[in-house]
Amino acid sequence: MNSEAIARMIYGAAIKLDAEDFKGFMRQCGDDFRYSIRSYSPELGQEMVWLEHDRKGMQDLFAMLPKHVRMTGRFKRHVSVYSVDRDDDRHARAHSSVLLVHTDMEGNSKLFAAGQYEDLIDTAGDTPRILERVVRLETRNLGPGVHVPV
Repeated sequence: MNSEAIARMIYGAAIKLDAEDFKGFMRQCGDDFRYSIRSYSPELGQEMVWLEHDRKGMQDLFAMLPKHVRMTGRFKRHVSVYSVDRDDDRHARAHSSVLLVHTDMEGNSKLFAAGQYEDLIDTAGDTPRILERVVRLETRNLGPGVHVPV
């Protein structure tokens, strides 16, 4: 599997999240999928873990979204894949930049969050699958009502 196929899959996963097609996003993830959102706190001098789920935890999160009070409007992810490096015959690691833009109900768009994706990709099958995604945010103030993954 080449780097271009992996990058297309990462872009496709972002499009699925933009559309809130969470089932479609999960189809792009492996059976042992893990997801976390982390940010380094200079005040604490350490990394903070804001969210950490396995595949079932993510599916439960998505199932509960309709019951949460959420920010109104839409999110759009701008993803740029920086590198795809092979670990071995079955795995690759991809590093990407991600910008999350929020557009409110009045049509005003603002940068909401900036960070990176660190993805572990299973390349053994016909199509690549995300095994692990670590989102490392630079942004540390997201405000209330954010329940969708970055």
